[in-house]
Amino acid sequence: MIYKIILATLLCFSINLCSQNLNDSWQVGIGMGITHFNESNAAFIGDTNMFQVPVLNLTAPISERLSVNGAMSVNTIDNVGFMENSVKYFSMDASLRYNFNAIFDKFSPYIFTGGSIVDAELKATPTLNIGAGGIYWFTDRIGLNPQLYYKHSFDGYQSMRSHIQTTLSVVFNLNWNANNRNRNGSQSRPDCYHNKY
Repeated sequence: MIYKIILATLLCFSINLCSQNLNDSWQVGIGMGITHFNESNAAFIGDTNMFQVPVLNLTAPISERLSVNGAMSVNTIDNVGFMENSVKYFSMDASLRYNFNAIFDKFSPYIFTGGSIVDAELKATPTLNIGAGGIYWFTDRIGLNPQLYYKHSFDGYQSMRSHIQTTLSVVFNLNWNANNRNRNGSQSRPDCYHNKY
């Protein structure tokens, strides 16, 4: 899975940079997540897959390309019929994102690195995270945000094991003024992309 993340990252770097970065605004999101443990780690945790509802996140831009993201995942529901959680899962995440220019007109990909504090009914465990995601903007205010984490737990901590977390959220753009500026064009970005919003 790490190799797939690296491959996705290289693909993002190969994108034509003559387009617009659509992720340079404050955003808030709500959604769900699924964590996956490999066979040996699942035997320790007690589950191969667990789901989290809700997943909440807030993103703030710090430069034209970089943004910081804070997220919280918790499984408030233990059984949804097709999947059941045998243990509690709670995660607080902090990430630094690098935002690429839009591809396919309205899809804005990004890569990120960061860390988490994960609690699975044993005790809190820090993890080191890498991942990738993107936002497909249906309008200039609402988008759909798939994201993939790899959360690495170090050997010295026995309360949590390394795992993959996939999330899917609906995001809302909070920076209306920035959107108005984007419609009129920005001097700091190339002019070869036409924003259809």
